[in-house]
Amino acid sequence: MKKPKIPLKIIAFCTLGTLLFVMAFGIFFKMFVNHRFVAAYHSGQYLTDNEEMLMVLNAPESYLPYYNMGNVAYENTDYNSAVGYYTKALSLMPIGQKECDVRINLALSMCYSIDYQHLETQERIDTALIILYKARDILLENGWANEDPELAKDADAQQLKEDIDDLIEQLEQPQEGDEQKQQPQQDEPEENPDDSEDKSPSGSDREKKQQDQLDKNKKNAMEERQRQQSDLEKWGSQEDEEQEGGAGAGGKYKPW
Repeated sequence: MKKPKIPLKIIAFCTLGTLLFVMAFGIFFKMFVNHRFVAAYHSGQYLTDNEEMLMVLNAPESYLPYYNMGNVAYENTDYNSAVGYYTKALSLMPIGQKECDVRINLALSMCYSIDYQHLETQERIDTALIILYKARDILLENGWANEDPELAKDADAQQLKEDIDDLIEQLEQPQEGDEQKQQPQQDEPEENPDDSEDKSPSGSDREKKQQDQLDKNKKNAMEERQRQQSDLEKWGSQEDEEQEGGAGAGGKYKPW
């Protein structure tokens, strides 16, 4: 006696239903884990174990666990690790405003990875400039920030881009300022009148004016250098950051 066969339509329907159930369960599980992570995150607890597990599931919004892990690394001031997580999150192509948030956090992490208080050599300055230019390009890509502020798609990205521009300018200009400051000192001996001539009252007045101008230039150069150093130290000091991950010298850290 032949056993009755199950129709192929029923088999296909059951298989499809099982797949849909598994997918729905996976999405629900991911949403639950992320919700739990975010709730703990805002209370100052970083539950990274389950979040790391989500990295291998490659569920919808697969960039999200990398973004969350980047946030944890950022809060722990491990900016190099944060750069790695945000870079991976960006490579998984988040959409819309979430892409902008990833880019802002990535650029901020790159900026804070620089040790602004120990830029004693030209090599370190050049390395810092490379990082800053890369961070700037990340914000400019896809128009989130723009050379023309009116064309920028996001105000926070534009503000951070302008802050980075200021940092770049401050790191590039001191070398020129030092040369200008040193030049009068090199030329100073040449400004003395001829030894064969007696110093007249007019010659003394001229020398006094030249010396006053030199002192003024030195003072202005010193004040400018101190201002620039103060601006750089705002990026090097974590004491000025907001409790929610604010970025000190402009821009906003974006937790979800």
